[in-house]
Amino acid sequence: MTRWTPGHSAALTRSPIVALNFHEIDAEHRDEVRRALRHVAGLGPRYDPDEPAEDEGPRVFVAFYDGMRDAALFGAEECDRLGLRAYFFPLFQHYDPHLANVTDDEWRQIAAVHEIGFHTASHATVAEVTPLTVRREVIEPIARIEALTGRPPRIGAWKGGTRFDAALLGNRTAREHGIRHLVSNWSIERVPAA
Repeated sequence: MTRWTPGHSAALTRSPIVALNFHEIDAEHRDEVRRALRHVAGLGPRYDPDEPAEDEGPRVFVAFYDGMRDAALFGAEECDRLGLRAYFFPLFQHYDPHLANVTDDEWRQIAAVHEIGFHTASHATVAEVTPLTVRREVIEPIARIEALTGRPPRIGAWKGGTRFDAALLGNRTAREHGIRHLVSNWSIERVPAA
């Protein structure tokens, strides 16, 4: 791992990322979420991991995790209204099916404006992916996202926000199936080539 250098500090100052991450959004918190989204919408352009920063100043990363229906539909609509292109990381075998019943047609509508990323089938951590579960947890969700959106996901996030480690089967498989960027709890990193 590379140690932090003065060059890293200078780069972060030139092009910081402002990130808002959401899971479930209760109705009583929607006004607060709207205020936060309005605020970041005016800070700078959307963060795109494949595009270099055009100017100095912040780029905005808004993400909705786990595919909870109310949060996903609310977030997609609010971000669209504000001109924010958000990232959505759904679970297709959700731990609470009553919260996560976004239909495939709704995911297609969301993907027409926003980006759908990989987040496993059932909220497994990367360390929990085994040869017996890799198809269900990694390969099938990536294929489903591609079928829904017409393109494979390029960005992913594991439960717990872990960074890329090529020693782990889940990471290697995600990379083999097109994941090029990984969101962790404190970074968005480019997945190294095999």
